[in-house]
Amino acid sequence: MKSYQLKHIDAFTDQHCGGNPAGVVMDARGLTDAKMRTLAREMNLSETAFILPATVRNADLQIRWFTPMQEVSLCGHATIASFHALAEEGAFGMKSTGTYRFRLQTKSGVLGIVVEKKYSGTLVEFQLPVPRFAEMRTIPIEFLHVLGVTRRDVESRLPAVRHSFLFLPLRNFSVLKKLRPEMSALASISRRLRILGVTVFTLNTVEKSSAVHSRCFVPAVGIDEDPVTGSSNGPLGYYLYRYALPAGYPIPSFILPDGRIEFIGEQGDIIGRKGRVKIRLKIAGDGVQHLAIAGEAVTVLEGTVRL
Repeated sequence: MKSYQLKHIDAFTDQHCGGNPAGVVMDARGLTDAKMRTLAREMNLSETAFILPATVRNADLQIRWFTPMQEVSLCGHATIASFHALAEEGAFGMKSTGTYRFRLQTKSGVLGIVVEKKYSGTLVEFQLPVPRFAEMRTIPIEFLHVLGVTRRDVESRLPAVRHSFLFLPLRNFSVLKKLRPEMSALASISRRLRILGVTVFTLNTVEKSSAVHSRCFVPAVGIDEDPVTGSSNGPLGYYLYRYALPAGYPIPSFILPDGRIEFIGEQGDIIGRKGRVKIRLKIAGDGVQHLAIAGEAVTVLEGTVRL
């Protein structure tokens, strides 16, 4: 039996018990796939991250992510949590304040990470693949029934699109707030459509500086509602640039010193786990060349697990 250092970290927040919680196993060498799945079930968080040495030349380290049911190929909040934990420990040379860059091996490819370690906290930026959306000409009525919405609740000026999630725009915040999906039916539909789940969103936000407010339901992989989802907020930023801005919607945004556009994605407020995601896009010509999400995190618990 071997001991492993484990942390419970809330990501996309600077407040304890906010944002999205993730488990982080600091050094997962020696754990089999079966033991990773067992530990993820034991943690019973939306995702547990396992940090491993890289197995490809052009990467510095590797992370694998497991829900309580299965391994997933990409997870935003558990990546933010993992690099917060590594910076906290001074690992990979991050012993002092400064900016650190890494190449992360994942099942979605080798992706870039930028860690800004400061005295007051650490901001982690995580590169995501630019999504390829498939627009849905019609939304199945059974899908709307499962979510508990009508066609009148859907924002007709914006499309529903599919990627790893189905993204559905709603007309206002009040409809988003009252959603109570039938989870077992939604899981069945998600499997049939070959998507992880559904992200339902509105351009009505809690804070004026935010661009979008979303909720993410992923019961097909054991997560009824994910509090703050990096892997859906990133594509949502791309969605805003591709569809909402050309349609004339006034989307709050910021211009970063390097010229990138930053949107703020809200999530979690409705279920009492307020989180904020910085969504960053580098524009080249008429398209998005680079997509990233960024956020802070706080450590809630740490200890060891024996397996």
